[in-house]
Amino acid sequence: MKTINYSRTLEYYDGPVLIEARDDIGGHYLGMAVETAEGADAFVVVGVAPERLRQFRAGLVDLRDLVKEAGRQEWFFTNSHDFHKPLPLSPRQSPLAASEYLPEAGYFLNDIPADGDILQEAMERGNLVLELIAEPPEALDEHKIRLQTLVGLLDGVQKLVNHAYSAELREIATAERPMVPKNEASVLDIVVPAAPGSFRIVLEAGNPPDLLQGNELARALHRLDVLFENPDDLDAAMEKARQNKGHLAGAHLKLLRFLSEQQTGLTYSWAEPRSSASSRRSISEAQARALSGALAEVSNLEVQEVQLTGEFMKVNRNTGEWGLQLGDKVVSGKLREDSPDLNGLIVGKSYRFDCEEEFQTTGGTGKEKRVLFLREFREA
Repeated sequence: MKTINYSRTLEYYDGPVLIEARDDIGGHYLGMAVETAEGADAFVVVGVAPERLRQFRAGLVDLRDLVKEAGRQEWFFTNSHDFHKPLPLSPRQSPLAASEYLPEAGYFLNDIPADGDILQEAMERGNLVLELIAEPPEALDEHKIRLQTLVGLLDGVQKLVNHAYSAELREIATAERPMVPKNEASVLDIVVPAAPGSFRIVLEAGNPPDLLQGNELARALHRLDVLFENPDDLDAAMEKARQNKGHLAGAHLKLLRFLSEQQTGLTYSWAEPRSSASSRRSISEAQARALSGALAEVSNLEVQEVQLTGEFMKVNRNTGEWGLQLGDKVVSGKLREDSPDLNGLIVGKSYRFDCEEEFQTTGGTGKEKRVLFLREFREA
């Protein structure tokens, strides 16, 4: 009798609902919990091509199409629920589509359960912890991920967290309660490089927050939860992006494009030690592609507007650099070809400069530098 070996649970509801398994020569199988005519619980099992299984796990194909295709020639029953032993298979020769076990259309898998409890991890570390789970094509059969995918994913997530934290800085920072600079408070460190199955990485806050005074980094991650909530609702997603217009929306769009280009979905979970439960969001490759396309249509989505009011200090006609005195510091910026002419401005007089802020990467170091470009000005 043919047997297969359980490898992982894809869906759980009062017991395993969908499972993955392998045979002795590495063939891939999908098991689907059903109730037989006799009222007993069993699994319908189909052999699945590795790439089709990856597409299902990434949310690119629904369960009905997958098992209908895989069960065209042969499918199996197993009544065993002891996953510690080989699962015996009873073959069925008629097409699965002709049986009563074909699932309804529209079921997509894009929320694979995480390995381990991220809340427990946060409590043990006494720190905010963020877990990332990716589904790149190369992770299906082997425990690996391409270097450019890993680097791009970590860079995209870190920049998204940075800009979410900056949004918190702009909203709640006060003179009585100054906040830790972004480059210190929002940095993340890798603490668990990977785990088997989906490529899983665990990170923690590089600068553990003061949990007694409140955690701005946690509020920043709540912002990300809002952006990634219900990715199928494109209208709602576009409105959320408009509300976070600027660097945060731009970083979100770049990460979505990256997921689409690398053909991978992303699931993340996070918690802090005092959390009552972890927070979890997931987006499939297909959802990332559709959402990035919709957000690309939003006008000026990535433009970060900055207003400065201070005394005019300088302008360099050769380099296009200018400066405003704001309190005890001078803030500098640059002119573009379409920027207004600053000839005639009076040094020492107060003006309001309306600018667009960009971050430019310094060659060689990879560090980002903030640059302000003047759009218009008026007397203050």
